[in-house]
Amino acid sequence: MPDSISPADSSLARRLTVALCAALLATFVWGLYRYTANFGVWTFEGRRQLALQAGNLRAPQVPLRGMGTTPITLWGSASSPPAAYLVDFIYTRCPSVCRVLGDEYQQMQTQLAAQRASSPASAAVHLVSISFDAEHDDPASLREYAREHRIDPALWTLAIPATAADTQALMRSLDVIAIPDGLGGFVHNGAIHLLDASGRLRGLYEFDQWPQALEAAKQLATARRNIP
Repeated sequence: MPDSISPADSSLARRLTVALCAALLATFVWGLYRYTANFGVWTFEGRRQLALQAGNLRAPQVPLRGMGTTPITLWGSASSPPAAYLVDFIYTRCPSVCRVLGDEYQQMQTQLAAQRASSPASAAVHLVSISFDAEHDDPASLREYAREHRIDPALWTLAIPATAADTQALMRSLDVIAIPDGLGGFVHNGAIHLLDASGRLRGLYEFDQWPQALEAAKQLATARRNIP
């Protein structure tokens, strides 16, 4: 017959099991405490807001390609860049939020075009739409999107990072997420990102807050350029 387990061994096994469970629970709670910023933030966008307030999000200067063959560089360039950028992340086949963003960017472009001659702050703001769908968004697709939204390149840049690694680096730097939806599209952030001339994130706005985003960009441009 097999040896029976003594009461002492059984008690020890129970104590070890309880201790292990307690250690695992403590590790989980500690990780949750850290991830939720002392249990104060429970959403990904909330974490982005905390990172924004801490000044921890900065977009690297990655090479971009637009509707032609000339490489594009934006924030952080050696030349005199705009003082403020309003940046969104899209894919041109998107039937929902990207279309709304495109229409809102078109309204911002109209306002900037009307104000730039008389408002130095408006002239120092630039709109940027960046695609993350390298598989489908070739120059022809970008040109079609630009035609639909009447993009003026002097006011609004439409581009895609030169490589997949550049796309990942840019999106990761701003905590932007794009997840395949299983239907050929993506679920992704629909926010408007306010960046300064160095690429540091200065503000996050929901897509329906574009008037506030535009006003904040002009205020940032005024402060950065010492515009009266």
